[in-house]
Amino acid sequence: MNTTWGEAVIVQLGERVEIVWTPGHAARLLSEHWPTGHGAAYQTALNECTDAMFGIYPWKQARDAFVAAVEEASIKKLR
Repeated sequence: MNTTWGEAVIVQLGERVEIVWTPGHAARLLSEHWPTGHGAAYQTALNECTDAMFGIYPWKQARDAFVAAVEEASIKKLR
């Protein structure tokens, strides 16, 4: 289960702009393209987005955790 968020999170990772609509996309960015592989918000977001991807965690809270990880890593959030 990969529920679409009601509002995308748009972030700039280096030269790339990512439009994140799902917990699965967020989990993939966190695990494969994140500039840092540590931090409390990073770890929480990775766990919650992965669980939400499988339908065992609320997608809204996973989105909030992803936004917190964006802020923790000082990644530019476009929306």
